[in-house]
Amino acid sequence: MRTAWEQFQQGEESAGVRPEILTSWRRSQLSGVDPEHVDLPWQQPAVDTRFARSAIPVLTRLADLLVGTGTSLVITDSGGQVLWRCVSDRALRRELDEMAIVEGFSFGEEHAGTNGLGTSLESRRVTTVRGGEHFKAPFHRFTCVAAPVTHPLTRRVVGGVNITCRAADANERLQPALLALAREVQQALLHAAGNRERALFDAFLQHARATTPVITLGPEMLIKNDAAAGIDVDHHRLWQRVLDAAEQGGPLHIPELDARTAQLKTIAEGSRISGAVLVLDQHKHRPSAAATAQQRVAAAVGRLLCEPGAVVVRGAAGTGKQYVLTGRLITAGHPYDVLDCATATFRELPAGVRRAAETGRALVLTHLQALSAEQADALTAALAGSAAPVLGTITAERADDTAHLTRLLDALEATVLELPPLQLRGDELDQLVTAVTPAGIRWSERAMAALHEHTWPGNIAELKLAVRTAAASATGSVIGLEHLPGSVRAAAGDRRLSLLEQAEADVITEVLAASGGNKAAAARRLGLSRPTLYAKLRAYRI
Repeated sequence: MRTAWEQFQQGEESAGVRPEILTSWRRSQLSGVDPEHVDLPWQQPAVDTRFARSAIPVLTRLADLLVGTGTSLVITDSGGQVLWRCVSDRALRRELDEMAIVEGFSFGEEHAGTNGLGTSLESRRVTTVRGGEHFKAPFHRFTCVAAPVTHPLTRRVVGGVNITCRAADANERLQPALLALAREVQQALLHAAGNRERALFDAFLQHARATTPVITLGPEMLIKNDAAAGIDVDHHRLWQRVLDAAEQGGPLHIPELDARTAQLKTIAEGSRISGAVLVLDQHKHRPSAAATAQQRVAAAVGRLLCEPGAVVVRGAAGTGKQYVLTGRLITAGHPYDVLDCATATFRELPAGVRRAAETGRALVLTHLQALSAEQADALTAALAGSAAPVLGTITAERADDTAHLTRLLDALEATVLELPPLQLRGDELDQLVTAVTPAGIRWSERAMAALHEHTWPGNIAELKLAVRTAAASATGSVIGLEHLPGSVRAAAGDRRLSLLEQAEADVITEVLAASGGNKAAAARRLGLSRPTLYAKLRAYRI
């Protein structure tokens, strides 16, 4: 198997490899997985879910049976992130720590390559990956048997269970034992489903055979029929929208639902809304969007071009001030020259004015705030009597201007239009993102939610850069959270640390400083494995 693995990595034909493993190797290679190193993403695991609350007690009861067996039990969520691990063998625990088989790390196939955890979730069936069948070479010492767990009502995969042991200790009894574990977890999920969930499932069944997309959801449950399977949904965010709109009734427009409208049917438990059924329109519908701030300012510029006096747009860096002015000039058929006041020399200012006047071109003066008092006075004199239309931009975080700039604007009889920062234009974000996203690319709900949570200090310029970066990083037609720049992802994951977490973060910081920044030494002093320490450094942003 090691020879076959090496042949595959060198691009040669691999003989003697099971078809399902070879297919998984190809998927891993296409995803860009590094076959030599363990470098997996980590984030705080969400253990307060119905699946985790049902599965962890089941496997905890069986933990005593592991003593002396050289095996470990692992539970993951539906994306392959480790939620819980149990291992009694100290030597095996150290080996698993080194391989990042620890709570919080993701073993989805797109991150970890062929492995029991991720490949079983990808194939939706029980999977055994033996030794050298793993895509990553460091995992070759292990054998993993994993099975996806489907919810007994929704039939959707909600997580996975896994048994891991050293490759030399594997035997044929692992797979039947794991299937029994998966069935027990399913029974626990069924027992945990109360009357509310059963009522929600019954409501779903009434509409499930429809050819139109149907989404049924409650606070902890979401079900989609086959027609809605391809629509990416953020459960929590959609449920909040449903609650906000429930009192209004009638059609509900939710941009995240693939730009469709939906008929909202609520499910009540007494006076409380316990669930809802969304019957989506068969065809996409994009309502006419309100004009953006840029469009409103551009329209005002167009009106003022026909009147005497200059037009100046003021706003923070990156809001698109020059784009508004030049776009309106092009629309109106005005040729123009751009003169950057931040870089122009004292002599270039009057020369630029004369050149525009002689050719009949409009003059766009950018960065007026950079003018010195002497330059402002010289520019005022040069513009006196000029018939050329004058437009300008002021980049400022505040609305206060220097006295000489005020004198210049007054002499030009300028009308100043304010272009607000993107942070104050959240209602326009979906429209702006759509305008700059390449054709054929759509956004996942989690990625779009991250865009809404970011404060955009760089305004539209930063937004365009983020969209271009994400579109280039996406390997398919959907942009996910993982494709966004780090600054945008960080904003989506911000949360306040608990007192206990803050205390732990303080101790780690002190030990790391005392170790001179040496993470290996700090891990030894703290009694942690290096992967665990690295995970905590990322989680606490140390």
